[in-house]
Amino acid sequence: MQVKYHLRPNAGTPKQVYLLDLDNTLHAASRFILPEINRQMTRYIEEQLDLSAPQASALRTQYWMRYGATLLGLIKHHGVDPHHFLAETHRLQDFPQISGRHASVPRRLARLNGIRILFTNAPRAYAVDLCRALGLYRYFHAIVAIEDMQIHRQWRPKPSDWLWANVRAQLKTRRLMLVDDTLGHLNAASRRGIQTAWITSPGLGFKPLLPTGRVKKRIRQFDQIRRHAF
Repeated sequence: MQVKYHLRPNAGTPKQVYLLDLDNTLHAASRFILPEINRQMTRYIEEQLDLSAPQASALRTQYWMRYGATLLGLIKHHGVDPHHFLAETHRLQDFPQISGRHASVPRRLARLNGIRILFTNAPRAYAVDLCRALGLYRYFHAIVAIEDMQIHRQWRPKPSDWLWANVRAQLKTRRLMLVDDTLGHLNAASRRGIQTAWITSPGLGFKPLLPTGRVKKRIRQFDQIRRHAF
């Protein structure tokens, strides 16, 4: 089983490919969206596992830190239906009002000369609705959401080493770059020979930290992706 890409007909031959994260990469999610998703996840765990709110919150954080995604811990240890979990924990509306996106992001996306793939651990319905609401959807040649990141019937979202090996095998180009706000994802991709750019724009609420591990490129403005690429 391979990660599903479904490139649009206008994508052309993938000579250079950008894998672009969504939350806190293409828009600011920390102020409202991510806290709200965390609240919904905590409530879901509380109800499904019959835990108190503090216990559910601690378990959510524990699984996120251990596996890179809370969902993986819930599947592994509790047999949670992943599709039900994703549907119940990403119920948001009025994206333009609750998300911060710089007005120039769509134009800057369009100027990236290559295949542009949205590559997110978020569920597909959420990612598509958000990108459409923010005017980003038409600038992607494909959307790869967490439901697509299944290999040998196992969920393998970022930062899974299986995922990056699969990406390299399918996208047969050395000109491949991941743009993400999460260092763990970037370091894992870098170990598989994928170029990386860590976006830490203070305008989106990101902390101006120094790169660590294998990640050497830090960009503070979206336009800098082109100057660092390939």
